[in-house]
Amino acid sequence: MLSGKKFLLIDDCNTAISLMRSMLNMSGISNDNIDSTMDSMKAIRLLANHSYDIVICDYNMRHHIDGGLIFDEVIQRKLLPSDGVFICVTGDNTQQVVSHFIELEPDDYLIKPFSAAIFIERIEMVTRRKSALYPLLLALDNKDYRTAIGLCKRYRDELPKYKGYIDRINGDCLLRSEQHEEARQFYEEACKNNDHLWPRIGFGQALKGLGKLKEAEAVFEEILAKHPKQPLARKHLAGCLIEGDRIPEALEQFKLLHKVNSANPMRELIIANLYAALQQHEKAAIGYQRFTAKVTGTNRYSSGAAGNVAVSLMLASLYTSNNDEHTDLLKEARHNLHEHNSNIETEKERYESEVSGLTSVAILACLHGEIEDCFSIVNRIDLQKKPVDDYYTALNVARLYGFCGMPDKYEQTMQTARKLCARADDAILIQSQVKLMEACHAEINHRLKEGSALVEKAFELRSNNQAREAIEYAYRAFHMVPYHYKLCFLILELTALATPSFLKASEIKEIISSCNWVFQNDTRPDGDQLERAKELYRVALARVEKMAKAPAMV
Repeated sequence: MLSGKKFLLIDDCNTAISLMRSMLNMSGISNDNIDSTMDSMKAIRLLANHSYDIVICDYNMRHHIDGGLIFDEVIQRKLLPSDGVFICVTGDNTQQVVSHFIELEPDDYLIKPFSAAIFIERIEMVTRRKSALYPLLLALDNKDYRTAIGLCKRYRDELPKYKGYIDRINGDCLLRSEQHEEARQFYEEACKNNDHLWPRIGFGQALKGLGKLKEAEAVFEEILAKHPKQPLARKHLAGCLIEGDRIPEALEQFKLLHKVNSANPMRELIIANLYAALQQHEKAAIGYQRFTAKVTGTNRYSSGAAGNVAVSLMLASLYTSNNDEHTDLLKEARHNLHEHNSNIETEKERYESEVSGLTSVAILACLHGEIEDCFSIVNRIDLQKKPVDDYYTALNVARLYGFCGMPDKYEQTMQTARKLCARADDAILIQSQVKLMEACHAEINHRLKEGSALVEKAFELRSNNQAREAIEYAYRAFHMVPYHYKLCFLILELTALATPSFLKASEIKEIISSCNWVFQNDTRPDGDQLERAKELYRVALARVEKMAKAPAMV
């Protein structure tokens, strides 16, 4: 059965590799057909550059990339053929590890120590099953669910020994192809015929797909009452809560799941998304940082998610009234921007990393009132001409346009983010990303509406010759929509008439300088308007300098 198969052994213990190699040798497998490594990154490179039939991988690697992430990399990048075998081995049989295996679903897992007979028997058993079902597994890998469902019906009769395995694939295909009523009927019948948990979990998923959230929740809660550490039931219960817009409750479920198994990096990302959706940005930053630390060097790495560490810290600074805390958060954001680096291999990855970094710097510049710096960066980013494939990068670019008060570009880029969101391979992750996007949209819309309302009020007061009242609204509006060129002209005009009393001279000088710069660099004003703005700026600047030199009132 194993003759001619190419093996890769991955374990951070050289003795374990030697033992497994010896077991394979005793079964007639030549060393020429066995590669091995003790290094996680090298394992991924070997898988990417060579063809293997069977991978035996230790779960607890001494590296931030464990066996679970190596397996995930194999799935994401299709580094094994459809009938290829991936078996995890571990000396740790704790609930945390076992629950992670339930989520990962490798072809099999073995608890160390094991005998040579058991080792070879399990490899042969999985290899035989995957070989027999190769056309079905190929259709599944190609996301050809219609063909896969048809093959499930065929193989169910032809290969009754694999009936349970085939039924699980069949139910999964019905759910993935959104045939939720057919899935409901299938799982309901399966629940009658066996005592396994998978039909009950599938039944709950089908109910959720049909929009019957309360019924689905009841199914998952019933499972968890008997099996409180069952990860899939809790994950899908949390999905129901997200669907019902009960984000705090969903977050609590994920935190409970995280206590059972903290190794899953995708859960770190989901938790970070939900914290961000609730505007708990400092906690979100921690989640994005943990996710990035775990997946650096893998296909799951996201420049945008890494950039979200700094962006979340900046957003947290907006929501605190404590000046010291505000300063500390911005300082930490700056530090993160300087310290951030990743293992970038391709030109595309370098471009996405550059866009993500520039966006984070531009948001920081915008929040600091460094308008010229921000504007110069905004002009370097054009996702329409050169798009990105990273959801978080696109969302942060949209957020940048929102902070700058550029509604057209904001809406255009949010649409890009929506399309990228749908590409994720996990339904619960997509749900969390949608909630993050909705929260961002609500936040930016509020900012744009508030800024527009302040602009309108400023112009209204100006038209009624209430310049002193108008100037306060205009300056407040500038912090919401700094690239509103008509507002910039109004601020120059009003400041030329009278300096605002509620700001220091240095602060006024910085704002009018930015207003003049924005107006002069906008393409819409004509020559006369540009000259008029320059004159107003000269007069306003003279007023501010006079104000700065005036003795302080005692």
